[in-house]
Amino acid sequence: MAFVRWRGKCAQLLTTIYTDKGSKQVTLTTLPDFHVSQETRQEVERNYPDVKLDWNKITRTLAKGSPEMMKKIPDEHMDMAEVESHLRKWAAQADNRTDANRLYLAADVLLGLRARFYHANK
Repeated sequence: MAFVRWRGKCAQLLTTIYTDKGSKQVTLTTLPDFHVSQETRQEVERNYPDVKLDWNKITRTLAKGSPEMMKKIPDEHMDMAEVESHLRKWAAQADNRTDANRLYLAADVLLGLRARFYHANK
C-alpha cells in the first residue's frame, strides 16, 4: 500500500517493500503539486504494478497539506480534492470533447482555489 510522506512542504509517494532480507521504503514519485496528474499516475502504476494505490486517499492526503498546514486547511478542501479527482476521471471518459474540457476546467477551478489558499497561508 502506498502512502504520502511530507518532507517540509514537499510530498513523496512511498511504499514499503518486503524481502527475505527485511524491508525498505521506496519512493514511487515526488508530488510537487496539489494534484497528481494522469501521467504521473500511469507512470507509477506502470513502474510499480504490484503496489496497491488508492488515488482518492492520496488525493485527500495531499489536500490536507503538510503537517504544519493541517490546522489551517478547511475540511472542505478534502471534499474539493475528491470532487476534483472525480471530475478528471469523468473528463477522461467523456465521449464529447466539449464536455471533457468543461470537466477539466471545473477540476482546475477547484485546484486553483486550494492552491491559492495554501500559498496565502503558508
